[in-house]
Amino acid sequence: LNQSDNERRTVAYHEAGHAVAGWFCEFAAPLIKLTIIPRAKGSLGFAQSLPDEITLYTTEQLEDQIKVALGGRISEEIFFNRVTTGASDDFKKCAQYAHGMVTEYGMSPALGPINYAVDENGISKPYSEETNQLIDSEINRII
Repeated sequence: LNQSDNERRTVAYHEAGHAVAGWFCEFAAPLIKLTIIPRAKGSLGFAQSLPDEITLYTTEQLEDQIKVALGGRISEEIFFNRVTTGASDDFKKCAQYAHGMVTEYGMSPALGPINYAVDENGISKPYSEETNQLIDSEINRII
């Protein structure tokens, strides 16, 4: 993959954004590797944290994971006053964390300790449109 200097610089700041966010988040997993060298198709760089040895996460840990994931995009905004498509996978992670917090783990004060998970096919939902809007609102609030 042949990257321009501008792309490499953008990726470097993006990945550094993850690292800096992780450094300041008390509950983020420690960073062990950061690279701006493309390692896989579609990946321009990555920040790798220590593998999780825990299986239970607190609200604070999940919120810090979201903060670290958003650190790359925020870095692009701050240093280049523009954004790229480089954060798409980060956004996917954030949505998964926040969606789980709201619909599966009972971590939403507005919805309480109820599981609103949709069936595997995603076809039916066991709640009203009003609840669906509240779920969307809570996911947006968390992110």
